[in-house]
Amino acid sequence: MRPNDAKGASAGVLHARRPIVLHVAAEVSPFHKSGGLGDVMSGLPPALSRAGLDARIVTPHYGHASNLQSIGGDSALREWPVTIDVSLAGAKMEARVLEARTHGGEVTTYFVQAPHLSRGGLYGHGDDPFRFAILGKAAAGIARVLDRASRIGPLAVLHAHDWHAALAVYHARGIPTVLTIHNLSFQGQVDAATTPYVGIAWEDYHALFEHHGTLNLLKGAVVIADRVTTVSPTYAREIQTAQYGHGLDGLLRHLSGKLRGLVNGIDAKSWNPETDRALPAHFSAAQIEPKESVREALRWELGLASRPGAEAPLVGLVSRLTHQKGIDTLCDVADAYVRGGGQIAVLGEGESDLEHRLHWLSLQHPGSIAYRRAFDDGLARRIYGGSDLFAMPSRFEPCGLAQMYAMRYGTIPFARATGGLVDTITPLQNRHEVGEATGILFSDDHPDALYRALDWGREVVRDHWAIGRMRWNAMNTDDSWDHSAQGYLELYRELGVEI
Repeated sequence: MRPNDAKGASAGVLHARRPIVLHVAAEVSPFHKSGGLGDVMSGLPPALSRAGLDARIVTPHYGHASNLQSIGGDSALREWPVTIDVSLAGAKMEARVLEARTHGGEVTTYFVQAPHLSRGGLYGHGDDPFRFAILGKAAAGIARVLDRASRIGPLAVLHAHDWHAALAVYHARGIPTVLTIHNLSFQGQVDAATTPYVGIAWEDYHALFEHHGTLNLLKGAVVIADRVTTVSPTYAREIQTAQYGHGLDGLLRHLSGKLRGLVNGIDAKSWNPETDRALPAHFSAAQIEPKESVREALRWELGLASRPGAEAPLVGLVSRLTHQKGIDTLCDVADAYVRGGGQIAVLGEGESDLEHRLHWLSLQHPGSIAYRRAFDDGLARRIYGGSDLFAMPSRFEPCGLAQMYAMRYGTIPFARATGGLVDTITPLQNRHEVGEATGILFSDDHPDALYRALDWGREVVRDHWAIGRMRWNAMNTDDSWDHSAQGYLELYRELGVEI
């Protein structure tokens, strides 16, 4: 049965005859996310639909771990009258496909409900490779159903995201495919004995997926995909080096002809200081003065001492607390910074040693350092809006979204010069000649380099003209998904998609 002929797929006719790009991802905000992948999947597909494609998404239905309130809950889902065969390892299994219009009606999303995959929780199960093999096989099955449909399409591209979707590329051979690597440090690398249990033939293991005696799902998808992208041009170059390649640098150099770096974007409508309901006051690049009220409200909320901004520049940080993010380096310089009159506000959770250090620092410097162990979207937005400077001392950063959120809210990022931070921040060279600068970059992964950047940021905040110009530049930078999506349109054209 063709999906457009079925009641459960009737929404497809709304975008008749537009080329379909079918995204496959383990995370899609606002339904389920643990990091930046979910944000990308809530921004890129709608932007592609606005640009003339029929963007669709395949993602798991994780049971209680999927929050579908934004579309009216499970009752809003339309079930396909046909199931998808996802049999693996000799076990007969079928996946239900639950369809909905999502993201303001701009995207069709297919939620895959299947044994093992939908048991609850995104990651952390011992059989995650098996679970996401089910997702990959289901996605390829959905792609083939759409490819046979007569009143929608044609199916132009299957676009897989990270290792969780790698086997969609494997099973969809014959369909043009794109693989996006959001973070190369996660590859879906497991014992070779797992191979038959995830539906990979042994001959394909040896030809495509074998990596130093292990099964590497991402590696196989890199080999098979027609195009491979990463989330920034600088990261695309970095992963071809031993320092950042996580064992795949040689392969990526060999296949560099099909590798592209396309920077992420942000939802400029949602992230807007003129309308953001989480802020106690609204402001814009042309009327920046209310930002001071947001800063004072943030200080009150976090128990920080009230001081004139130029005397006590407030540094914000919203992040997963990991060593990759350089949080330990910020902790190393925090004492010196606040003794010099500065303040620091941190929101996040993660590695226990970093949580303990930040908690201890907040106890040592009450009124100067505030730490909240939580994920709180409203507080995050107030930190973006109320801070003077925003810290991103990452050891590597494929793209990063936080620096773009900060800039959108007139908060100046100071960041290590790596990955997408290089591609999205125009660095200050001289505070007396700001030019087009939107932030501060430093090169060395060392506390001294971070402190020098932080000290320079403090000087900028105290220079009324320099901070005003940099805020204007930052808030007028177009980091929207509509802008970033143009690179993907060009990529799809390389594969023969007519847009």
